[in-house]
Amino acid sequence: MNVDSSILAGMRCFEAAARHLSFTRAAIELNLTQSAVSQQMRQLEGRLGYPLFIRHHRSLVLTEQGLVLYGCATRFLADLEQTLTNLNPPATPLQISCLPSFAMQWLLPRLVDFQRRYPEITVRLKAEFQTVDRPALMSGDIDLAIRYDPVDYAPEFHSEPLFDEYLLPVASPDWLAAHAEFSSAVSMENVTLLHDVAPWIGAPEFIEWRTWFAKAQPDFPYDLEGPQFNLSVLAIAAALNGQGVALGRTALIADEIRSGRLVDIFRKPVTAPARYVLLRRNPGERRTEIFARWLHNECAAFALMQRELFMSPEARPDPGSSESSGRSVRQ
Repeated sequence: MNVDSSILAGMRCFEAAARHLSFTRAAIELNLTQSAVSQQMRQLEGRLGYPLFIRHHRSLVLTEQGLVLYGCATRFLADLEQTLTNLNPPATPLQISCLPSFAMQWLLPRLVDFQRRYPEITVRLKAEFQTVDRPALMSGDIDLAIRYDPVDYAPEFHSEPLFDEYLLPVASPDWLAAHAEFSSAVSMENVTLLHDVAPWIGAPEFIEWRTWFAKAQPDFPYDLEGPQFNLSVLAIAAALNGQGVALGRTALIADEIRSGRLVDIFRKPVTAPARYVLLRRNPGERRTEIFARWLHNECAAFALMQRELFMSPEARPDPGSSESSGRSVRQ
């Protein structure tokens, strides 16, 4: 079979749909509609003469031919990207604006993998709080921004959701052993709550603790007074030092939970009132496309780990979560 323009046109779309096993996620990545992705896949399958996907009601499965073609498409696109990068090296670093706590606890450890895969792309990471708008990105020469807030950035920006976030109280094992009545939901006597006072710019006072108590322990008498910090990582550090209970976000405390340095006290994760989003100044620019694709893969892997670590049968998401609100990924 000749590799004509109709096959080449559909190959990028097929690779994204096969990688996500979702037309919806592929459409978000490619800035297309779900119906456009679905149509391209039907046209490609018609040209090839065999199906690439088995379509279930809420999921996709690659056929045997689709699995073989996916491996070939992945290698082809990776080789093409590497060749184009080598032929046209960037003159300036890829500038990424990210909240300090997320940068330190989640993104920075993973950037080692990105630099290993794409050594020709220099990343300049800027940890900062400022509100993201187009003048700020242009004046700061920011290529991408990662934010955690409830703001709807459309239509000013091309914004992409990264993963859902959940809140859960955490403390050190020693602190927990000395406050058994709190972990048994009996009393808050001598309990110190640790606060991130600015989870996002303009956040209502104590919004995350109020959200968690309202959904997880609505009848529990609580006092919100306690030390306040302007960085989540500082509240987490205070919890690690036995100073009280911090309200952790899974992205910022996963390593401490796995190591045993912090304990998920109640096993009741509550959907956060904000979410992580990626904003791009120039969505079509090649380096930002490479970084965005790598970041989405890292986020998908984290979301799987997030469910395994925090979402046991006894600790399912609350009624406000993506699973119950219909925001889960669908074909």
